[in-house]
Amino acid sequence: MKKFIFFRNDRLGDFIILTHIILSIKKKYKDSHISVLCSPLNYNLIRKYKIIDKVYVYNKKSFLLKRFFLFKEIIRNSYFASFAVDGKSFSNLCNFFIKAKYKLGLVYNYKILNFWFSKPNFLYNYFTFDNIQNFTSKNNLKKIEHLPQKFSNLARYIGIKSKVTNKYYFKYDLKEHIKFKKFYKDKIKNKYVLIHLDEKWVDIDTINYHLYQNLVKLQKTIKKKIIITSYNNNFQYFLNLKKDLFKNKKDNKIILVTNSNLFFFERLIKHSFCSISCHSGFLVQVAGSNSSKVIDIIHKNDFNWYSSWKPKNTNYKVVFKSSLKNLFPINQIFSDLSSKIKSFWNNSLF
Repeated sequence: MKKFIFFRNDRLGDFIILTHIILSIKKKYKDSHISVLCSPLNYNLIRKYKIIDKVYVYNKKSFLLKRFFLFKEIIRNSYFASFAVDGKSFSNLCNFFIKAKYKLGLVYNYKILNFWFSKPNFLYNYFTFDNIQNFTSKNNLKKIEHLPQKFSNLARYIGIKSKVTNKYYFKYDLKEHIKFKKFYKDKIKNKYVLIHLDEKWVDIDTINYHLYQNLVKLQKTIKKKIIITSYNNNFQYFLNLKKDLFKNKKDNKIILVTNSNLFFFERLIKHSFCSISCHSGFLVQVAGSNSSKVIDIIHKNDFNWYSSWKPKNTNYKVVFKSSLKNLFPINQIFSDLSSKIKSFWNNSLF
């Protein structure tokens, strides 16, 4: 039996990128055993994956003794291959001490005062890894470096063939699917556009006062319902939006869904005409599993960074919320959204 361990001690979307590689391992080695070191943020997602045999949860806020016992449990096993790809210190520490035939890693490069550094450092990389892929930090990135391709390159080193155009793996939850079908029948009844609101919307110019009006205008333009999703959102722009929606609750063309679980959220994304966010990592990456259309609202100077993360198996478009110097007004952003939605419209049966 071949054992593999993936270090993914970060966020939801970051794990989903790896799922097609894990699935390819399971297909090639039927009796393989796959462990994942995750964070409290992505544990509830990862534990649902039947292709994962063991899940370790690292919480940096845990007592030192608890973290030591976790470290000890991880390194007592022998692995065929380890994938240290999250850049976290605890992950790199475990990876250094574990026994593995192949140690594969992602090295994060960054610049300070015109000097280049890497995490892990050069000596660690030289003495520990059998194969590495380099990835430049956000502040120093000058061109697109497609991260899913780098992960596929690491897998190919040990004979795992998994193309970046392969769908990511996300098994929907049957109970949530049934719940979604009822919600769709009762509330939606037709094609809709999903817009996910979170902290990345805060810096949009005048959003606190003009979000609702722009949503109404967009809905009238596309002539389809809009589903608004959000999770634990207490920003002023969102509180104002809820008040506006309550005042106009008889108009059911804009529907608010708050604090849904991930599996219901995935169903909303899957069945939308397109999904819009200011680069919600989960939304963008789960679209790589269900072929959803995605519109990302980002700053222009972040284009290379977010393009480095996007799945290559989905229909992905970008709307800018700023130039290299200035923020765009909210009405311009929504006008651009309307145009991008129509471009999807013209290539499908809307």
